[in-house]
Amino acid sequence: MRIKPEYAIDYEMDDITIVRREPDGTVRPVSPISATAAMAWEGFQRGLSRETIIDSIVGEFDGAAPDLVARELDELAAQLVALGYAEA
Repeated sequence: MRIKPEYAIDYEMDDITIVRREPDGTVRPVSPISATAAMAWEGFQRGLSRETIIDSIVGEFDGAAPDLVARELDELAAQLVALGYAEA
């Protein structure tokens, strides 16, 4: 999966937001995103494998079940594609 280049993550204080860079250079907030979803987003942007992203999330959140993380990662990926933020 590939995040489209016009989209990015903005970290401001405790808020994490997906933003869109418009052609005129302005940056528009699009949607809030959780810290876990932001980790996955960054993995997608870096071209990491699904397994590597799952391992990093499981490693970050002690007690996270790999099978649950995998299902949620797949759901997130599908949502990002459906919303137009990424391409499969």
